[in-house]
Amino acid sequence: FHTPGHLIEAVNRAMRDGHNTYGPSPGIESARVAVAEEYTRNGFPISPDRVFITAGTSEGIELTLGAVIEQGDEVLVPMPTYPLYTAVLAKLDARTKYYRLDPSRGWMPDLDHLRSLVTPATRAMVVIDPNNPTGAVYSVETRRALIDFAEQHGLLILADEVYGDLGFDGPVDPYGRLDYDAPIISFSSLSK
Repeated sequence: FHTPGHLIEAVNRAMRDGHNTYGPSPGIESARVAVAEEYTRNGFPISPDRVFITAGTSEGIELTLGAVIEQGDEVLVPMPTYPLYTAVLAKLDARTKYYRLDPSRGWMPDLDHLRSLVTPATRAMVVIDPNNPTGAVYSVETRRALIDFAEQHGLLILADEVYGDLGFDGPVDPYGRLDYDAPIISFSSLSK
């Protein structure tokens, strides 16, 4: 594919206008404002200072895990899963504890199995919803149960919501909309 002319011109214009140095670590302010406005329109009001732009969701996931997980910590990860989580956790010398997604129930999380996995070393729970690779979209009741579970056990929720705009029945609400005060880090993407 050839790069479209309007993109080439935008890059040339940005360079001529002096926008060719390192950007601010949390991301360009106008992009952070746009993301905050989008979340607010979707019923999860946040301010731009709570938005961090990365060079892809994978970088955001790796930065987050590196910041909050230490050697020997445990993270609950759905199975089947998106393999980036397990690779980053292995690099950090942390332990992945897989919780089952039940194919007989439309790939919903097995909450009883999830409860059996928590130990004093458990720090976070990954929730991929809509799920990659199963395509499952969790019910509101299941989502609330996951949030309640995380709060009960003092766990950070890493909400991988990259496919949120691609739910089979339309866009899927962000987890933060269900509980503004829950410890949730939401990952999303412009590329999907």
